Amino acid sequence: MSLKIGIFGKKYDGTMRESLQNLVCSLEKQGIDIFVYGDFYAMIRESVAFAKAPRIFGNGAHEESQPDFLLSIGGDGTLLKTVALLGNRNIPIVGVNMGHLGFLTTISGNDMDSYVSELINGNYTIEERSMLHVEYGGTDGLEECFVLNEVGLHRDKPLTLLSIDVFVDGDFLATYAGDGLIVATPTGSTAYSLSCGGPILTPNSNCFVLTPVAVHNLTFRPIIVPDTAKIRLVTHSKTDTMSLGLDSGSIIVPSQTEISIRKESFGIKLVRMGNQNFYSALRDKLMWGLDIRQ
Repeated sequence: MSLKIGIFGKKYDGTMRESLQNLVCSLEKQGIDIFVYGDFYAMIRESVAFAKAPRIFGNGAHEESQPDFLLSIGGDGTLLKTVALLGNRNIPIVGVNMGHLGFLTTISGNDMDSYVSELINGNYTIEERSMLHVEYGGTDGLEECFVLNEVGLHRDKPLTLLSIDVFVDGDFLATYAGDGLIVATPTGSTAYSLSCGGPILTPNSNCFVLTPVAVHNLTFRPIIVPDTAKIRLVTHSKTDTMSLGLDSGSIIVPSQTEISIRKESFGIKLVRMGNQNFYSALRDKLMWGLDIRQ
């Protein structure tokens, strides 16, 4: 039985054509059964040639089977969209970087022949990544969702102070007053939380980090809690609304909204090719150990 590989992307431009064509040719040469997300196929069908029409998934297409792997074509933002698309379907994700930093998308769009061969030969590892389950009061009652990186609470108007009462497993931690607060997974620790001074957590840390954003009291620092913790945030603001960030998207919610956060019952699988690992990603993406003195 041939390997089944899906392709997902959220946007397409001409600079991606050569890499995508090389990818399709590599998959076809290896006898891979190709799936393409419907919206993405509509974007690329005039530019990228297929020896035979690929299977279409998503967009209400009838799916008798699912891919063994899903290639996320783009940057880290595209990979977050891929996670939202898959939910709990337990399909390993291979991030193909055609963006900029690409901390989650660990392989480049070049040399796709070798990457496809590594998948076929089993020369990869799979990292299990935990996610957050989020509940909050929306306009239509209680809303629920899951995120891979972080939940962020932020003021949505300048020159206002957002106050957030934080409870961990029912115990009051503190009231954070400032621009906002981030609750991040180990995966999200290298994203927005890191830029706000949060620590880097390894994927198997089994914890979350709460990172304040421009906090009014300078004694506040990021705090790490176990991923078994149930976190409750009760917000206060002098304005009527605030911004609730959920991975790469955000929504405006009433300033008196209460948010409950816990570990999601399922996670995702990220594929690392060859000898790649989390520490090699730190060296490559954050340029640790690079001597720039010369």
